[in-house]
Amino acid sequence: MIEQLMNSLNQLTDTARYGAYAILLVTALILFSLILMPFMYLYNRLTDKNQSNVLAQKDYVIGELTERISGDSFGEVREIGSGDASSVYPARFYREEDRQKQQGLPVGTKVLIIDFDQAGVALVVKATNY
Repeated sequence: MIEQLMNSLNQLTDTARYGAYAILLVTALILFSLILMPFMYLYNRLTDKNQSNVLAQKDYVIGELTERISGDSFGEVREIGSGDASSVYPARFYREEDRQKQQGLPVGTKVLIIDFDQAGVALVVKATNY
């Protein structure tokens, strides 16, 4: 069968021959990808270590509120504990219970930046030891 395929390819013009080779190459690549796809999926599932994006406790950053936070509202926090240039982020409470209790933190309160949500809002808790 392969000999017949090669004989028919030899009878084609150069342009048609290159087109046939291109089609064979694309077909081989697609088959190769389909064969390897389950193995790539399994490899990704076994090696995915990103279980949580929450910062480790040693990586918490100290900030100071520049606008107060009350309940579920947004405030503003200035990062002061990283040693780099200070950055300002929108902020809200990290804990749902603080939001539900309508907890309030005034301007100037030291907070820990625990995490950032998908929108880039800093999720904070009141810092008690700083």
